[in-house]
Amino acid sequence: MVEVPGEVAAFGRGVVDALRSALGEELVGVWFVGSVALGGFVPAESDIDIAAVCVEELPDETRRATVDALVGVLDGCPARGLELSLYRRAIASSASDDAGFEVNVNGGPRMERVTRVTADGQPGFWYVLDRAIAHRRGVTLDCPPADSVFADAGRPALLAAMYESMRWHRTHERATLYSVLNAARAWRFAEQGVLGSKLEGARFARRRWRDPTVIAAAVDLRHGRPGRLDQTDVDALLDHVERVLSDAAR
Repeated sequence: MVEVPGEVAAFGRGVVDALRSALGEELVGVWFVGSVALGGFVPAESDIDIAAVCVEELPDETRRATVDALVGVLDGCPARGLELSLYRRAIASSASDDAGFEVNVNGGPRMERVTRVTADGQPGFWYVLDRAIAHRRGVTLDCPPADSVFADAGRPALLAAMYESMRWHRTHERATLYSVLNAARAWRFAEQGVLGSKLEGARFARRRWRDPTVIAAAVDLRHGRPGRLDQTDVDALLDHVERVLSDAAR
């Protein structure tokens, strides 16, 4: 069982209160996902990822009220920031490959604030992974166990989502710790079938990659320590993981 730091748990309860104030009985449940649920949370450096579920598709007014309620708690986030996605039950309980959220709110002390009340135009792969982590490892903040609400995603869907994420990193995040650590996690999943934390993935990849210094630098950056990532080195790792994912999907 993952031990959730006290200040993170307290913040999570505040998020539940904010959601309950906007949604009332429409709220089905709320769960920690991401690094908190996977045991890779680094205080002051990681995000707090939360998935929530409501009963039905929300009217526009309720979506806006939910965003307003969540924005009200962002400044008190005891981490880099909050990333929260609210899904309706029909999406959570299906193996959808769409983003499919009702509301998405990101922001906090060191994270740009982004709020969305439609999933239109959003790449689905992040949310496929989000919901799979919820099913497999979600830590309940409010109401039922996550695996009774979220459907699991099969191996082919997760391999496809991870492959798409590698392409996204190459274009959008390039030589960052997130590119390296997500690649390491995807590599581990392709080889071992384990959907674990980024830091666990880094331990796996560091023993196998021809240049472990790129993995080590990303881990240092994850912990707030100095580190340098070279674009050529990161691209080489992404190339390798794309091939591994593609081979595993055959």
